[in-house]
Amino acid sequence: MALPKGPRKKKPIVRRTKGNEPSYDGVEQLTGKAYGSFRSACQDHYRMEFKTSDYKQWTIDYLENIEYGKYKDVISIVKKNPDNNFSSTLGGLCRMRLKGVADYNEEYDTYWQSLPGTSGFVKPMSAFIQRQIEELKEKGNAIVEIKQQEKKKEEEKPKKYIPTIQERIQMAIPAMTDQFEDAIDEFAMQSRLDFKDIKPLTIFRQRDVKQPHAKIIAEIYEPALAEMRELLNPPVLKTEHDKDFHQQLKDGYSHYDKKQIKKLYEFYSSIITACDGIIAERKASRKPRKLSVKAPEKVVAKLKYKVSDATYGASIEPHKFIMANMLVIFNCKNRKLGVYYTNNEDPLGQKRDGTGLYLKGQTIQRFDEKTSVWKVLRKPQIQLEEMRNLNTRRKFENWWSTVKTTETKMNGRINPETILIGVY
Repeated sequence: MALPKGPRKKKPIVRRTKGNEPSYDGVEQLTGKAYGSFRSACQDHYRMEFKTSDYKQWTIDYLENIEYGKYKDVISIVKKNPDNNFSSTLGGLCRMRLKGVADYNEEYDTYWQSLPGTSGFVKPMSAFIQRQIEELKEKGNAIVEIKQQEKKKEEEKPKKYIPTIQERIQMAIPAMTDQFEDAIDEFAMQSRLDFKDIKPLTIFRQRDVKQPHAKIIAEIYEPALAEMRELLNPPVLKTEHDKDFHQQLKDGYSHYDKKQIKKLYEFYSSIITACDGIIAERKASRKPRKLSVKAPEKVVAKLKYKVSDATYGASIEPHKFIMANMLVIFNCKNRKLGVYYTNNEDPLGQKRDGTGLYLKGQTIQRFDEKTSVWKVLRKPQIQLEEMRNLNTRRKFENWWSTVKTTETKMNGRINPETILIGVY
């Protein structure tokens, strides 16, 4: 008798690597029909090969770099949306714009209108993106409102008291010093002759007394030690107030003779010494804090710069200038070309920690304020094309010396109008 077949396991979908993105070189020269086919193929590629988290990231990058001035007030609201609210169409169009594809293609619009059964005009990519952003804004506001309501409900609930770290330390002190207190009480009742059998440092180690505990214990017993010291070595008393206070101190310990006071002094002193020993031991055994080194991609993750410009071209990947010796930038608004030189150069280009340029927020760090300068380009398109063909630092600096416009100092700031031209 044949056995029944079990349920077939579904084969997992095998996806290609994400690195194989379409190349957009020469897309402006395509015919309307070819452009339409190419654009559809790109959209299919992004739909099949990437995830909703990618679509969200591309949309945020588009808002922060392409349309920052228009959408800067809603970026934080759009980010509130979960990944699955971002469609492949939206993500794909944003990615194409980030890669330098024009917002509108006139030849494709002409071709579309020539097709039988079509109507209307082909709208710019930004029109669809704008509609989607408005929807995401509404959804984001709804999410914020729900979270605020939940937060309000949570705040209205009676909170369970949680002791602070300092309070927890204070609460642990009695269990660490109870043996000392018992011994002092026995000594006061004359049932204990001395404190030779009590070793404070050993007790502290057994009870895992840490540095914060030791500091507080020392503060507790230091006043008693000071009183014993004053009784053994009376100070020179000048005022009536001091004399009265010293007399009260003598009366308070009148039931002890000088020998007993000395024993108390030595015991309190041993406790303070043990506290100092614990503090010293903990300091010596503490491991130095290991500084974390951020990857260049994370350092520049929030940098606002111009990814591409229709007139002046595209930027290089921003992480490339981290720890580089030199960065060349161009401001599209005022036609200024600037060069940042590091003040801590790495001659071998090994990108050792602490060398080369760095970034904090929107500001370049570790640049030489004297040698880093701007120059206005009179013919920016021609001059930038010349500069991009210079593949070595020496060639660039020779070309740079031929630009004769007035030099101005740079302030280190990168803004959404800045194109990152190259590094050396």
